[in-house]
Amino acid sequence: MAQMTERHPEFDKELDRLSFTKTYMDRLITSQETGQESLKKRQEDTLENLSFKDSSLRYQEMLSHANFMKMSKDQLENLKYLRNKPYFARIDFHQKEKPDREIFYIGKTSLFDRETQFPIILDWRSPLANVYYEGRLGEVSYEALGERYEGDVSLKRQYQIEDGELLDYRDIDLTTKDELLQDSLAQNAEKRLTEIVSTIQEEQNKIIRADLRKPIIVQGAAGSGKTTIALHRISYFLYTMKEIFRPEEMLILAPNRLFIQYISEVLPELGVDRARQTTFTDFVQQATGIHLPVISQHEVLMNVVEKSSDHSSIHGARLKGSKAFKAILDGYLQIWKKCYEVESDFKLAGFKIKSAKAINRLFFEEYSYFPYEVRVQKIKAVLQSELRRKKKQILDKMAAKYDEALDDALYGMKDAEKRKIRVSFLITRKEERLDEIKKAARTAVNRFMKKYPKVVVWTIYQQLFEEKMFSKVHAEESYEWEQMRENTRNVHANGKLFAEDLAPLLYLKTFITGLDPDDRAKKVVIDEAQDYSFMEIFSLRKAFQTDLFTIVGDLAQGIYHYRGLDNWETLQNEIFPTANYLTLQKTYRTTIEIMNLANGLLDDMPDALPKAEPVVRHGDVPTFLYRDELRKGNIHQLINVLVRKGMNNFAFVTKTKQEAEQLARELPSFEIMEENADMLGDRVILPAYLAKGLEFDVVFLFCNEHSYEKNELDLKMLYVAMTRPLHRLYMIGRQPDDFLLTDKDGLWTHKCFQVEA
Repeated sequence: MAQMTERHPEFDKELDRLSFTKTYMDRLITSQETGQESLKKRQEDTLENLSFKDSSLRYQEMLSHANFMKMSKDQLENLKYLRNKPYFARIDFHQKEKPDREIFYIGKTSLFDRETQFPIILDWRSPLANVYYEGRLGEVSYEALGERYEGDVSLKRQYQIEDGELLDYRDIDLTTKDELLQDSLAQNAEKRLTEIVSTIQEEQNKIIRADLRKPIIVQGAAGSGKTTIALHRISYFLYTMKEIFRPEEMLILAPNRLFIQYISEVLPELGVDRARQTTFTDFVQQATGIHLPVISQHEVLMNVVEKSSDHSSIHGARLKGSKAFKAILDGYLQIWKKCYEVESDFKLAGFKIKSAKAINRLFFEEYSYFPYEVRVQKIKAVLQSELRRKKKQILDKMAAKYDEALDDALYGMKDAEKRKIRVSFLITRKEERLDEIKKAARTAVNRFMKKYPKVVVWTIYQQLFEEKMFSKVHAEESYEWEQMRENTRNVHANGKLFAEDLAPLLYLKTFITGLDPDDRAKKVVIDEAQDYSFMEIFSLRKAFQTDLFTIVGDLAQGIYHYRGLDNWETLQNEIFPTANYLTLQKTYRTTIEIMNLANGLLDDMPDALPKAEPVVRHGDVPTFLYRDELRKGNIHQLINVLVRKGMNNFAFVTKTKQEAEQLARELPSFEIMEENADMLGDRVILPAYLAKGLEFDVVFLFCNEHSYEKNELDLKMLYVAMTRPLHRLYMIGRQPDDFLLTDKDGLWTHKCFQVEA
């Protein structure tokens, strides 16, 4: 928003309201840090320094009588964090059957006066705040605690507050709502991510507040805000379900560590910073305890793109991620399950404690919903209980047997010498036998449990790819399957894994031992889900035994289409049949000119993909520059000009990792980004596959040797690269067709380099 040139008639009242809110928050913070008594001694001095208008005497009264509740450490830190921007919007709402209009200020957390229950700040996630995002001026309704409330919204206002100072505000109708969005979109990349909550659009709000009891699948165009909306949905979930779920029980699966760092700044504001954030690879390695080096899908992709390997790895990845491979694993698990069948009864001293039939019924029927090893432990507990219960009976029977023999000897044998020897023997033998039984009882269960196999997930997974074993679960083996097995055996022999081995390992782990409690999650968010295989998502669903998944992605950005998803129907039909499916086609990231050029690529893709719909924000036409401009050093001059125009971060995006490394040698002031980088700088070089989900003020696409071709993989990589900039897009290459640019479309321009004014 621009600074107001004419002071709004209510500006002074709004200043009072902000001053009151900050003072109340300061008082609350002080009460937590110094105690109530110390606070009361300071109240009178503080109130004398406030200059509220007569109309705001109510604020003074509330501050005078404030009695603050004890807050948690996290609540206190959040309050301090939000103090300089306590709220961003206001609604005036007159609920039906109430006499007066009420004013509510909406912020990133709620704050109520303890004595009066006056809502100082209304949390954006609350049911009433929903009318700010969805309701128009006039008659509205909202639902809370199963009841519907109706009323009238007479005012919607949005504020620009920076460092605790009110700079501006605007009253919202359809026109100004678009203007406010335009102002937000014109910001630089580092500001936009944390300010999304104030400009959530209606279609985004529907996704955030969609049925929390069902999984949700979101097809979101590049720049539609799908990632941050997914994070806001977690925040809304925790707000609504705070009595049931803790942040630590949430899991966010990001495409790489670089992306985790990128989203980290927004997580504290949403109250989800304690949710676990990791990658699929890191999660599976942690859960399975198998920490071998992983040949990532990025490495496989780059090897193919750079023509340094054949397509066998790609074919293998496709097979391991398929439903057919899941069927193979299911068959393999059945083979191993049969190994848990016992043939002998559990006995002590020849006495049957529990029959083999009864024990097998426990394993295969009564405990069938538990992992194999958990079933074994439960059977062990049953046998221990049965043994404790029957051991005394067995000892009593054994003692009775010897006592009966003693009676026979004492009263049935006439020869005194023989009777003496016999009695002595029986007494000694009785004690020995009872001791033997007691000793055997101590180890009986453990000895019986040795009948069960000791299954190591990594070991049996390796065995699966041996010809003799594989033929038992997959009879019709083609050349592709044979080559996949051979490549896998070779990689495993070298102490490594393919990325596509991780899902099968997690699947086997789930059935054989189950996840450790620390690795379990009750709510899962998967970002860039189009790059996940069927097997990967199925294995996660099976491992967590929950439907509470938020899955977001964009099929147009599926650069790993050979192993990932080419439609969302598979997930809906095979894994999440109750899922809500929603789309986000409006893109808020980039300008119309840049998006039109990127959308043109979709026409050449084999599948009919919906085009992103850019909001009305214009900018410069994308520009092609010849490779020589970089050699002349003119790019640095251009960057300096762009910095003076307010651009703060820049990225060179290449098709291949190889070209990124070459370019880094030419541009030492730019940092090359690696897959496992923990920080994202302001001037970076990165290959297109790492750029997904990121955004920059200015993007330079760079092409030297590896030009883009008209195949599905290249088209999707180029689409990803072109949709990264917020404001400016430049393409640097040997010739325009390096980027599939044609003269006829008129969507780009070529300029001989000149320093802009």
